[in-house]
Amino acid sequence: MYIIETEFLFGLRTVDKWHNQVSKILELHKKGKIKPLYSCASAFIEVGIVLQAHGFHVEQIEEVLFLMKQKLVEAEVEEVELDSDDIIRLYELLRRYDIEYFDAMQAAVALGRNAILITNDKIFKSLGIQTISFKELVETTTNARK
Repeated sequence: MYIIETEFLFGLRTVDKWHNQVSKILELHKKGKIKPLYSCASAFIEVGIVLQAHGFHVEQIEEVLFLMKQKLVEAEVEEVELDSDDIIRLYELLRRYDIEYFDAMQAAVALGRNAILITNDKIFKSLGIQTISFKELVETTTNARK
């Protein structure tokens, strides 16, 4: 099971440096080469807060989140629910490690589902989270088909 995080959502934007790799991952997923692929509301919460901190108006944030969600739905990415166990795990991670709140939240969601987090952020490996970078996922999936 793979879970995407905030960096992946930002990569849905055509101007983002990760856009090509994110697009390739979604394409591979739609073709059934990467299964299962999930998102979580936690990543959407972080995107909204980041955009708000950068001065975006609520209408703009709503539209961005809607478009991100629409792209994931079109790519048949399913969604896992954020639950109370995730929140408890989040605070356990914050207590044990010197990490950012949303990094702990993404880690908690992945840990709770024994999932591999698709991320380029190195912090997650230091937390014991199974990770794979965008590039690694594209390369291993593409090479496996050959």
